[in-house]
Amino acid sequence: MKDQILDKMQKGVYYPGNHLGKKDELEDLVEKGYLERMDGSFLCGPDSPLNYCLTDAGCREKRKKTK
Repeated sequence: MKDQILDKMQKGVYYPGNHLGKKDELEDLVEKGYLERMDGSFLCGPDSPLNYCLTDAGCREKRKKTK
């Protein structure tokens, strides 16, 4: 599932977590340093899901798969 989540993402773009995958899988990627979490409530209101962005480590991991 990690590869499917990373494949959907591009560097510098924040994605709502509910479009990427399950919360526990996303949190695992955050712990490993592949994703950065951001609270999007200031954009969409207090009930908005967390947003995620690729880190440099996430980009390197994504590139490893394509080589």
